[in-house]
Amino acid sequence: MQTQSKTLVFSALLLSLLATSLHAASTPFGEVEDETGFSYIVGSERGPENWGYLEEEWRACSEGRMQSPIDLARENVEVIPHLGDLRRNYKPSYAYVMNRGHDLRLRWDDGRAGSIEVDGREYFLQQCHWHHPSEHAIDGKRYQLELHMVHSTLDAEVAGNTVVVGLLYEIGEPNAFISEVLRRIMCETHGEEMEAGEEIEVGVIDPREIIRGEHSYYRYMGSLTTPPCTEGVKWIVNKQPSSATEEQIWSLRHLVDDGAWNNARPIQPLNGREIQLYKPDSERSIESMTSLRIDAAAS
Repeated sequence: MQTQSKTLVFSALLLSLLATSLHAASTPFGEVEDETGFSYIVGSERGPENWGYLEEEWRACSEGRMQSPIDLARENVEVIPHLGDLRRNYKPSYAYVMNRGHDLRLRWDDGRAGSIEVDGREYFLQQCHWHHPSEHAIDGKRYQLELHMVHSTLDAEVAGNTVVVGLLYEIGEPNAFISEVLRRIMCETHGEEMEAGEEIEVGVIDPREIIRGEHSYYRYMGSLTTPPCTEGVKWIVNKQPSSATEEQIWSLRHLVDDGAWNNARPIQPLNGREIQLYKPDSERSIESMTSLRIDAAAS
């Protein structure tokens, strides 16, 4: 009987450790799932300027020196041709939508939606969510919407284990990916507002539909843009915006309905950080110039 009891305790411990591991993989760096503990209303008690004082674990929001988002201003950008095109290996997988309090999170089954390769390391796509207006700015301009694709390594304890790909949107043609996500949500909720903390299954969603083709992108070291604002995040922000309609943006916010129209953190100080820019055309220009020099030397 005593042996059986020990076996049960050991099994329970293993299940607990497994659950903790899976939770860490789906919430990189302790990203909060319940966002109702803070606000985006500037000047309020729980507004962005006070995030670092609300919880001890959130101190980086106020004291960090590598915070996100930032203004990707051209005077601070260095073109780095050898960064190369992003190696994306995404694939369709079952997905779930949650109202986290200030945004809609689209989560895929752990590790099953594919990955992105950065600096020779594989980062697995965990989830994506939207901010309105965009959190990042380009030369002082903030766009109408920004999507964050959150990736992490299998080992949550590895330094620099999180990569976030940001995609900006301007008002224009309807976005096919957003349309499909909204359609799935409407089918499950029948058009009703989702409760904070509510999560629904929306079937198989293909992340390859988010970004089509290769684009120029910015890259820098930053942080999560929500508490706990953990630093050490590798940011990749596409330079060329996608498009979405005003109705699509309104729908994404209406399904949350947290009393605030905006859910974007204010721009944070750069503090001397390096911003890199990869432009495919600049890489080709360098190759052409090199070829011309070789041809000239040969003649």
